[in-house]
Amino acid sequence: MAAPLFASSVVAMPLLLDRRVDVLQAVLTSWQAVLRNPGALALWAALIMGLTLLGMATALLGLIVVLPWLGHASWHAYRALVDADSLPERLPPEGGA
Repeated sequence: MAAPLFASSVVAMPLLLDRRVDVLQAVLTSWQAVLRNPGALALWAALIMGLTLLGMATALLGLIVVLPWLGHASWHAYRALVDADSLPERLPPEGGA
């Protein structure tokens, strides 16, 4: 059950934050990335699982370091796997706070 969830979201979440796309397009892009790079993304899934378990084994204190580190690494993985230049940019809201 974890493998399809991982395949559906590995680059979908950063793509939704970076570009103006719908959820279906983001999920399909994520599946395409997994099908093009199965070995590397299987290793990435194993690293996410292992580092999360390590963070939880330290009375959840390790997650303070692990989760931002994994988030940053996931962003760079998305940038390396997806050519998003042809997709519309997500612009900041006008007017400010």
